[in-house]
Amino acid sequence: MNVLVNAYNPTIYELSLRPWLYELTNKYGKKISKLNDIPMEEFQNLKNIGVDYVWLMGIWQLGKYGLDFDKAHANDYKSNLPDFTIDDVIGSPYAITEFVCNSELGTDQDIINLRKKLNDMGLKLMLDFVPNHSAIDSPYRTSHIDYYIRAPPNTPKPYDSEYYLPDGVSYGGDQWDGFWKDTAQWNYWNQDTRNYLKSVVKKIASMSDGMRCDMAMVILNDLFYNKWKPQLDAWGYKRPSTEFWSEAIKETKQQYPNVIFLAEVYWGKEQDLINLGFDYVYEKWLLDQQATLDVGKVRPILSNLNLNYASHSNHFVENHDEPRAIKKFSGKDYISCVAALMSYSIPGARFINHGQLEGLSNKLDVHLRRSYKENGSTYVKQFYGKILTILKKDVFKSGNWTQLNVTGDQYWKFFAFRWTNATDKIVVIINFSEGSGYGLVKLSDASSGQQTITELMSGQTYVRNGDDMRNNGLGVIVDGWNAQIFKYF
Repeated sequence: MNVLVNAYNPTIYELSLRPWLYELTNKYGKKISKLNDIPMEEFQNLKNIGVDYVWLMGIWQLGKYGLDFDKAHANDYKSNLPDFTIDDVIGSPYAITEFVCNSELGTDQDIINLRKKLNDMGLKLMLDFVPNHSAIDSPYRTSHIDYYIRAPPNTPKPYDSEYYLPDGVSYGGDQWDGFWKDTAQWNYWNQDTRNYLKSVVKKIASMSDGMRCDMAMVILNDLFYNKWKPQLDAWGYKRPSTEFWSEAIKETKQQYPNVIFLAEVYWGKEQDLINLGFDYVYEKWLLDQQATLDVGKVRPILSNLNLNYASHSNHFVENHDEPRAIKKFSGKDYISCVAALMSYSIPGARFINHGQLEGLSNKLDVHLRRSYKENGSTYVKQFYGKILTILKKDVFKSGNWTQLNVTGDQYWKFFAFRWTNATDKIVVIINFSEGSGYGLVKLSDASSGQQTITELMSGQTYVRNGDDMRNNGLGVIVDGWNAQIFKYF
């Protein structure tokens, strides 16, 4: 039996900032383009559904090069936005010239002021840190060219434009995805580069309550050397004695102890980043197994759940990089919902993407200000309306978690998770398969005697005997791809 006591399980809500402002402009019938223009009731609505951190994705300064680059590749966006126009292109938020507020949105002081307003209403602000690269037209590329990976000194000119800019600076990239030609690659084996980027991390921490670190694993020393060995060796750079993240996180938390670090991470490097100090890391493996719709592939993950790992995981069914959850789950909105409830019912951060709660199917490309218009899914809206009211309870934020066994001939259909604190006892029972099923869940902490239990999603009450729930189990019949959540005493 897996048990976890008093971990903190925040809800993080990603807002694609500039597209969100475009939505708000249409919603309110007036131009909303600055941080100062945002009606605070929009944030209050997020607070009301249990959100703890609001991640305003895409707040930093961008350059003309990236915007022109994206406009030159306009045909790439028509698959996501059939009625695309060139005005819809807003430039990648991951091609940052400087870590100062995008002048179209406001100033650094506006970010600081917004954070205070959010904090006053009980919300926290999360911002981006993009560690791997800068925009092509970052001022640092001319003022500090040695901060970047460059072609080996003996490379004949002109440099190969597949890999290098005309001055020999390399495009940004990683060992699997090739090169991103709207970016320039930082050199993490140059201590001066490290020092500068550590100062950026501390600046972001001074203005926020957390930061989401893009593709955080690509700057790990081993992976970085695998990608950039010829350039690093040719310039005589030596492997750093420590990882950038261990330095940056330790130094930052000495000044800002309450700031949290969230890593976008893949390639089996999740635990490495936890060990280096990240509070939460992306956990994509569970999602990918859920998406097979095979309960037999999900069960080994949850049956062998490492609680330290889980409590540092960021659980999601979609984000701006992934397909929409409904698309991920073969167009079946009801399966995307029960998968989300499963992910949100285990320890760790609970991640919600812009548009997820509306049941949108059309992806919002990060280069664009809008996705293709749709009504969304009524089922999804109603489902999240129910479960978020439940998940915002303190017991799900910082209670004690236990995974329970389900018995009976159809046990294989089910997962059961118990959350308890001083005031609540709640059990979540999920049928992750086709067809209804019957199972028994023993509740070892049920009080003796008759009691009224409540199924929280429907509000329906039942009278059950606590001794029977302890000794034989609570019997449940749950429809396929569905769940029941019981409060008991």
